[in-house]
Order: sequence, then structure tokens, then C-alpha cells
Amino acid sequence: MSIGVGVRIGTLVSTAVVASNDPGSADPVVLVKDTILHQRKDGTTVLGGTEELGAGREFTESWSGFVGRVGDPAGVPGTAETRYRAEDLVATSIRCLLQECEPLPDRGGRSGGAPDIVATYPSRWDSSTAAILRDSLVYAGLERVTLVSDAEAVSAWFESEIAALAGTLIGIYHVDDTGAAVTLVRSGVAAGRAFGFAGDSSAPSARLATALGAFGWIPENLDAVIVTGDGEPATDKAAMMSIAAGIAEKLGVRCELGPGPEQSAALGAAILAAGFTSSSHEIVPIGLPPSHDVTEVFDTPGRQLVQPETPATEEPESPIVENDEPQRRGKRALIAVAAAALVVTVAVLVYLLWV
Repeated sequence: MSIGVGVRIGTLVSTAVVASNDPGSADPVVLVKDTILHQRKDGTTVLGGTEELGAGREFTESWSGFVGRVGDPAGVPGTAETRYRAEDLVATSIRCLLQECEPLPDRGGRSGGAPDIVATYPSRWDSSTAAILRDSLVYAGLERVTLVSDAEAVSAWFESEIAALAGTLIGIYHVDDTGAAVTLVRSGVAAGRAFGFAGDSSAPSARLATALGAFGWIPENLDAVIVTGDGEPATDKAAMMSIAAGIAEKLGVRCELGPGPEQSAALGAAILAAGFTSSSHEIVPIGLPPSHDVTEVFDTPGRQLVQPETPATEEPESPIVENDEPQRRGKRALIAVAAAALVVTVAVLVYLLWV
């Protein structure tokens, strides 16, 4: 038996889950806090509670709304206008949640030591943003925390709790204050990029079909769709249920709304931390090109609208060529023409020398 801890810092709600992979163990312990970080007079921090400082001024400063600002060099102002980097506030929030889980046992982890810890980050983040948070975790003394995307964690939850077949292809449809994102996952391995949709009126089913079409898939290839959420959209249960029902009806696919749209990832993270393995589920490589880090934003299905901006002070990165076969065919044609010309030239010279 091993014990794992999963953590997710959400826009409005943050969750920690302590779980065991022993089939006979008790249900996971779930801890939920408001994503408001307070600092006391002695410099210590606490996560959750009201933002009101009160007459006794228990807290000298508070921060909220920082999850979506990770990587912003301007930082996040608190109630006393002190600015901190958003990634440092997220790392501090993770540390506060882990302190709430104490005392954890000294043993029980997969390697025999302390329980493993897995924290999630938004699936639409690119690798550089995730690396920024990783650096802040190291600075905060949380080197042993493993980072995975929300989609990977949600897939682990689905595979351990619901899936009945190996190698299931799952669509994660996520909605939050910035729009919607679709990530395709098979056996915990993200299939390509996360597709972001903002500012368009297309239906969730159309957005899923667009993401599937990017890989040459159709809705029939999906085994299930899991609807998750964050921020204000996740608090509207009726709207979340309507999204799930609409996807199931339009695509004819099984659709799941997890146990708390903003908490499924935390449950999955705990499952990953505990070292979940299923004797009936064989992990099958998806067999696609390497995943891309760029999040695409669509205003209508099938049309890319926004590309991530490259700071003017940095050297622009080379664009990722997803399908370079046309370029290869062109090069091969040029080589063939040059080779033919060389053969003709040699033949003429041989003929002239012969006669």
C-alpha cells in the first residue's frame, strides 16, 4: 500500500487530496480552501478565509486572482499594494495546503519514504509557464512536488474509477473565466496540444470535433468526454450539466461531469501520487508525433485566430512545422531533376568522346 497527496490551486477554490492505492483503504481525505492567500504580522502565510482584514488586523496583506497571472513579470498587487510574482504565490499556496494535511506519515510513499506529492497546473499552459512554476516550487523548498497538467490528472481519475477498457481515448472539455479548452488524452498521455477557444459562439460539441479533426479523428474515436471547470463557470452547476448533456447528445458519446468540476484534477493527482496501476489496464503509447507546447486559440472551429506573442527582447523561436511532407516532396523533386540533368550531361560527354 502507498499513500499519495494531490494538490490543485484553482482560481477560486484550491483542493488537497490524501489517498491510498489500497483497494480496502478508506475514502480519500479532501481538503478545500478558498484561493485567497493571507500574510500575518509575523510573516507567516495562510490559505483560505475572508479577505477582510478586520479591526484586529490579523492579516497584514492578502492576495487573490493570481493563478492566471503566472509568468506575468508585473507581479500581483496585494491589499497593501505589495507586489509578488504570481508563481511564488501559487507555490506558497501549495505549501500552505500541504501544511493543512499534516501530520503525514514518514513512510508510505512509493519509494518507501514520505508520501509522494503531485500538483496540477492548467492544461492550456505551455512548457515555459510550467517551468516558471517549477522554479518557484524549488525556491519554496518543494522540490519533491511533481507537476502534471490538469488533463493528465483528470485522465488518471477516469481510468482508475470509471474506464473499463485499456487505451481509452478521452476528451477533457474544460471551461473557466478565459473560455474553454479541449485536451485529448489516452491512458494518461496528452495527445498533442491543448486547444483553447475564446470569444467564439461555437457549441462545445463543435469545439471537440475541431480538436479531434486536427489529428484526423472523428467523435466516434472518443471513449468518453469529461467536463471540468474552474472559476465562476464551475460554480454554475446547471450550466456545467447542460454542457455535459449537450456534448453527449450531439456527439453520441459518454460524457462525465466529475465530482466537483474543479476537484477532479486534485483527485487524479492523488491517484498518480499514490502510484495507481491497474492490472486490467495496459498503458498503450498513443503513437502520435511529440506533443506541441503551443496553445491555439480559435474564434470559429477550424480557424486559428491568435498566436502566442513573442517578447520583442527575445529571439523568436522557430515555428513548429507539424507536417513538413510537402517541403520534403519539393526537395526530393529538385534532387531528382538535378540528378537527371547530370546523367544527361555525362551521357553527352561520353558520346562525344566515343565518336
